[in-house]
Amino acid sequence: MVQEYHVIYKTGRLSERAYEAIKERILSLELRPGQFVNEQGLCAMVGMGRMPVHQAVHRLMTDGLLEIMPRKGIIIGPDSLNEVLTGLEARSVLEPHITALAADRARPEQIEAMERVLAQSRRIVDQRFRREFMELDRHFHQAVAEASGNHVLVDVQRPLHERSARIWSLVVMRHADGLRLTQEEHEAVLEAIKRRDQEAARQAMQNHLASLRQRVKEGADFN
Repeated sequence: MVQEYHVIYKTGRLSERAYEAIKERILSLELRPGQFVNEQGLCAMVGMGRMPVHQAVHRLMTDGLLEIMPRKGIIIGPDSLNEVLTGLEARSVLEPHITALAADRARPEQIEAMERVLAQSRRIVDQRFRREFMELDRHFHQAVAEASGNHVLVDVQRPLHERSARIWSLVVMRHADGLRLTQEEHEAVLEAIKRRDQEAARQAMQNHLASLRQRVKEGADFN
């Protein structure tokens, strides 16, 4: 029984590693939208066995990042303009409320963690580091969600953010001003949280997401 539990636990840890490894390749566009892959190829890519990769694939399907096509394989989810805008619309419903809660509940160490993330991203507001900036963007939004003190909202926010993360594949986000605007909007969110101003925090996040949607609508152009 102990041995069986150990095997299940080990498999679970490997599945989590496989999930994160494949997801990172999807969000960074190493695996392209619309690309067909198979489990054998994914196993080779992440250096893991079939079982953890199989479990990871099903989690990623639930997240909306890929689809399993019978008799064809696995297709990386498309990043159509509609898909990106739909994801941002869903986030606009949820994240401003999360941010207001963070302004009320964030602990000092959580605010310090957000400050560290923005200090890092402030140094790389340059398209040469767009991939690194994208990762810090994910960490910032995750840190805000965790500061809300509501683990259910954290669990809901994470896949929503990741489903819209391929906004980074849009040419509009490759313009120099795209990263600068995102950095400034993040700074406004953090300042409101630090002031414990719930309404200002809510509005700052709403403004950030509205800005993203507007930029996408005005200049969307896919690779």
